[in-house]
Amino acid sequence: METKNNLEKDTNISQNPSLKDDYQPKITIDDAIKIYKRGKIEVVALRGLNCTFNQGEITVIMGPSGCGKTTLLNIIGGLDRPNSGNIIVDGENICHLSDNELEKYRRNKIGFVFQFLNLIPELTAEENILLPLELSGTLSKERRDFIKELLDIVGLEDRKVHRPDELSGGEQQRISVAAALANNPDIVLCDEPTGELDTQSKNVVLSLLRSIIERFPNKSIIIVSHDPDLKQIADKMYYIRDGVISHHFSKKELEELKNKSSDQNGFAPQDQNRAQEIALLELRELSHIINEKIKKIDKNLHAQ
Repeated sequence: METKNNLEKDTNISQNPSLKDDYQPKITIDDAIKIYKRGKIEVVALRGLNCTFNQGEITVIMGPSGCGKTTLLNIIGGLDRPNSGNIIVDGENICHLSDNELEKYRRNKIGFVFQFLNLIPELTAEENILLPLELSGTLSKERRDFIKELLDIVGLEDRKVHRPDELSGGEQQRISVAAALANNPDIVLCDEPTGELDTQSKNVVLSLLRSIIERFPNKSIIIVSHDPDLKQIADKMYYIRDGVISHHFSKKELEELKNKSSDQNGFAPQDQNRAQEIALLELRELSHIINEKIKKIDKNLHAQ
C-alpha cells in the first residue's frame, strides 16, 4: 500500500525543484474516516484515507462500487463531513467550518458535474447555466460575459436557446459542465460524468475536461468513475478499495504506460508488474461496467 508521504509527491515539484520547500497541495485528505449508520448497522465508507489533489491537474478516482469514492467526493465538496480526520483546502480545514460557512465554501469554491444531469427541462441551455448564479445573487455583467465564453468553450454557443430535450446526451453533459463552471470555482467535482454517454459523446466530454484544465490551470478537476478510458486525460489516478487508497499512479507513470502500451517488449520488469497491476484493476472496472449495462438492457427488455 502507498504510504501517506508517497501519495503526497507532486509531479509539479519534480518538474520545478525550486517549489519543493513551500509547495502545498490544493487539497489534502488526512486520515479521513466516515461511518454511516443504517439502523443498528454501521457501514465504514472511509477507513483513515490519505491523499492529495493539486492545482492544474485532473485526478481520477476509481474503485469498485461501495469502496468510498462518492463519499470522498461529497466530503471534498462540503456535502458531508467526516467522522474524524482533516480535509485541508487552500490551507484551511473545512471540517471546522460552520454549516453557513460550508454553504459559502460550496458556492464559491466548488462546481459539481453529475452522471444524472440536473438540468431544468423548461429552461434553455443558457438559462440552465445562469440559474446557479441567479439563485446565489451573484449574476453580474462580468459573469454574463463569462457564461458566453463558457458556451463557446463547450462548443454550444449556437445551441444556447435549445431546451434539454432538444439536445443530445453529450450536449446536455457539456451544458452541465458549463453550469458547474458558471461560478468560476477552484475545484470541479465530477461523479461518473461519462456513465450515460455513448463512445463518441464520451470522447467529446473527455476532451472538454482536458481543455478546461489547460485553459484554467488554477483549477483542480476530480473525477470519480468506473471508466478506465479516463486514464487518457488523467494527471494522477487513485484506486480506492475498502475505504483506503490501494494504488496510486502518478502522471509520470501514466505517461509511461501510455507510451509503452504499444510496445510490450520495451517494458522493464518493474514496468511490466505495474502494467499488469493497472490492467487487472481496469478489467475489474470493465466487469462492473459490463454488468451494469447488462442490467440496464435486461430492464429495458422486460419493460417492453
